[in-house]
Amino acid sequence: MDVDVLHTGGRYAEVVLEYLSSRSERVRPFQVMGVLPIPIDDAREVLPPEAGAADVVICMGVHQDILAELPAIMAERGGRALIVSVENPSWLRPGLIPQISDQCRAEGLECALPKPFCNLEPQGDVVREFCREFQVGRPQIRLTVEDGKVAAAECVQGSPCGLTHWVAERLVGRPADDSLIEAAKVLHHTRPCLASMEMDPRLGETVMHLSLYLMEAAVEEGLRKAQDQT
Repeated sequence: MDVDVLHTGGRYAEVVLEYLSSRSERVRPFQVMGVLPIPIDDAREVLPPEAGAADVVICMGVHQDILAELPAIMAERGGRALIVSVENPSWLRPGLIPQISDQCRAEGLECALPKPFCNLEPQGDVVREFCREFQVGRPQIRLTVEDGKVAAAECVQGSPCGLTHWVAERLVGRPADDSLIEAAKVLHHTRPCLASMEMDPRLGETVMHLSLYLMEAAVEEGLRKAQDQT
């Protein structure tokens, strides 16, 4: 599966590209301008001519004017699915959400607008295959418990920045009780999660806190299943 990543630089883009590239050699990064000097009539003027032709096109912090035109550009270039990551409320204006979704539908593209990226739940075959191949999506952690401790922890799928995998590795050897969830919360802040701490009016809290809740839920569910099997 070919993946194009359109980004504006920064640490978050760096860790996502590092993780995705470790899973496949078919990941192509394209750094684009986060701030456009003047309004543009055609986003093709600022996008590399080969960008947007992949099976999956991921956008992180890309300018709203580019996002608005991207479905049509992808349809021209052969793209199949658009994922707009929303790690920060400013990355996708609320009014643009239905516009992008409708445009993708009209162009025959799959569309996902996860907030944050680790909240991705595929609604179509292309994004579903992307999640399977890259082990990306709403966190799932499989735990093995022996003698009251975590003997093994596998990240079935998780954050595209690699945080879920990183946390899972560090759960091994810890007591298999409620303290494991608290340990996961500390680890989530230790690496740390790079989602925004800016208050999101639509969520009523920060995107980073939603990421934390998803991690907690994954560890809690993994622990429950492991305990049921012992």
